[in-house]
Amino acid sequence: MKTVEYDVLGMHCVSCSMGIQKLLKKTKGVTEVEVHLTDSKVHVTFDEAEVNDQIIINQVARLGYKAVQAKK
Repeated sequence: MKTVEYDVLGMHCVSCSMGIQKLLKKTKGVTEVEVHLTDSKVHVTFDEAEVNDQIIINQVARLGYKAVQAKK
């Protein structure tokens, strides 16, 4: 399992964060999603054999937001 933090551009309300969380939790291979609305971040834990960063980023883009892997 791998946990990655993403910055999400355009997420500004509870409805936005709930939509992202719901979609990512339905994504095959994703085991845990934590959305932090106040700092526009999403932590995603996933099985690297089933999903990768680009799939997560594309899923978020489907909802009209831009996700980028957070800099450490």
